[in-house]
Amino acid sequence: MTSVDELLLQAKSALQEGRREAAAKLLDEAANVFASQEVNDKAAILYERAALIYREVYLAYESFKAFENATLMLIRQPTSLELQKKIVDLNTQAGKTAEETTDYKRAADFYFRAADFVRDDEEKQQLTMKAADALESLADIREEEDDLESAVSLLKKVGRLYYTCADLELGKRINDRAAKISQRWAQKAKSEGDLLSAGNALAEAAQIMQTEGESPEATRLMMEAGELYEAVGLFEKAGNIYDAAQESYQMLRQTTGRRTAISKAAEAYLKMEGKPEVIAPLLIKAGNLFLEIGLDVKAKWAFKRGNELFEVLARKAGDDEEIDSQMKYFRFQAMCLMKWGRDEEANALYTDVIDYYLGQAELERDNKEAYGLALESASEVLEEAQRPQEAKKHLERALEMYVGLAEDFAASDTIDESSRLYSKAADCAKKLGDDDRSISYREIASAKAEQAAKSYEEMDVKELATIWLRTAGVEALKTGKEDLVDKAIRLLKESADGFKGIDELNDAFEDLFAVFEALFLYRSENRDEIAKVLSEMDELARTTQDYKMHSLMTVINLLEKGNPTAALLALQEREEELLQLRKRLLVLVKQSKIVRAPEDVETTGRTHWLYK
Repeated sequence: MTSVDELLLQAKSALQEGRREAAAKLLDEAANVFASQEVNDKAAILYERAALIYREVYLAYESFKAFENATLMLIRQPTSLELQKKIVDLNTQAGKTAEETTDYKRAADFYFRAADFVRDDEEKQQLTMKAADALESLADIREEEDDLESAVSLLKKVGRLYYTCADLELGKRINDRAAKISQRWAQKAKSEGDLLSAGNALAEAAQIMQTEGESPEATRLMMEAGELYEAVGLFEKAGNIYDAAQESYQMLRQTTGRRTAISKAAEAYLKMEGKPEVIAPLLIKAGNLFLEIGLDVKAKWAFKRGNELFEVLARKAGDDEEIDSQMKYFRFQAMCLMKWGRDEEANALYTDVIDYYLGQAELERDNKEAYGLALESASEVLEEAQRPQEAKKHLERALEMYVGLAEDFAASDTIDESSRLYSKAADCAKKLGDDDRSISYREIASAKAEQAAKSYEEMDVKELATIWLRTAGVEALKTGKEDLVDKAIRLLKESADGFKGIDELNDAFEDLFAVFEALFLYRSENRDEIAKVLSEMDELARTTQDYKMHSLMTVINLLEKGNPTAALLALQEREEELLQLRKRLLVLVKQSKIVRAPEDVETTGRTHWLYK
């Protein structure tokens, strides 16, 4: 086997003789040896030299591969500012090379990687713009090739990137272009008989337009997409987009249009066939939609079918001896019967379910917490059965159980359990509509949790101390009281530090997000504090290389900068990763529009060649 020294001597000779390709290959080979020996610093230097020589002799693929290997070797070394700068420079060079060879996808990837390692916001923005420009060039090619679906997908990403970089005018123009190409894609797909693709194209166009505030045209396209989905038998998909359209009509205050959309959504759900567990809940939705627009006969038909399917599911659960599941299906069946107008049968079924839960409660009478849970379940069914007084009575009894237990645990110095049960009591009080009692129990739960945290800290049980600090912060926030916000923020910061100390970085990140959320909603003027929290979160995202963390950071950084449109586009792009946080993020999007003025976003004034 040839030694590294020999390979390097051969590479030097090849360079002196003008055999540059051979020299690059020898440097590559030497770098591979160092990499296998984990001598990463020397491997990085040689891969970079090989990459530059490959570039000079127009061997693009080999150059890209060497650049990627050099980056990998740098990443494997202990991190430092100097090393991060080297990664940025290396990938920026690689991006330029890829652009010169019209490999725009690879160019964008290199620029994105460079941006990931940049700390300076302005430099990060410049690299992101370079990536956007590269992807836009690729979209131009896809459009010329008549691959309109790919062109739309790329342009949506480009539009989001321009918005992210605060070039609002260009971002809007790109989105307008994407919407127009989506409609061309729909026409093309229709002419080829591909109605599913046509529907998807119109749905894409509608989403883009709605984000840009063009709701009337977006709503019209949603309705058209729904008709195409119906034509290919995708009734659930059709129902869902009609339902989205009716919400849009409601915002536009177009009563007739909304009524039509509701009717079409309900009709689509009614046409579905397949597994009962999939169809039955949608039949309830259809029935409720029909009721909303006064089509009582059609609503009764939907609830009749729902009753039949839930009966099938309940019977199957009974055969499988899954009693809890059977009771759940009986509840839904009773609901359908009641809305169908079969009150007597519904009440009989509800009585069976209520008796079951109350029977379970009696069995658990010696276990007060389990007894309380069973009473809560019974009260939910009683509420559904339109027996509110009985429901309230059992819920009050459950609340008494939880408070009594909480007091007993506090008396025996089991503070953590006391906090947990006061929290359950607060939930019960909330269900009863008693906000004052709910807030009072939340405050006690928070105080007890903080007390438990101190106790575990004294015992040097770091993990439990941190968990109870988090609980104290969360309970304080749940009170919704202005004077407890600062306490909650302090506790959640402490719990984040605690999780860092025990190397639970995901939990630390989660608590810092809760801190950001509280600051943004209640202390939005405190921008220095928000900046510190975002910096900590960025550091954790970089350390863990967690994609979900990076996705969340993209969205909330844009919200803090006062760029809610870009944040919404980023959320749409990362919907799968951020699905569990979607509701919370949409609240923050609304808040950004209120507390961050449009002046917070400065346009770069750039103009793409296409629009000059």
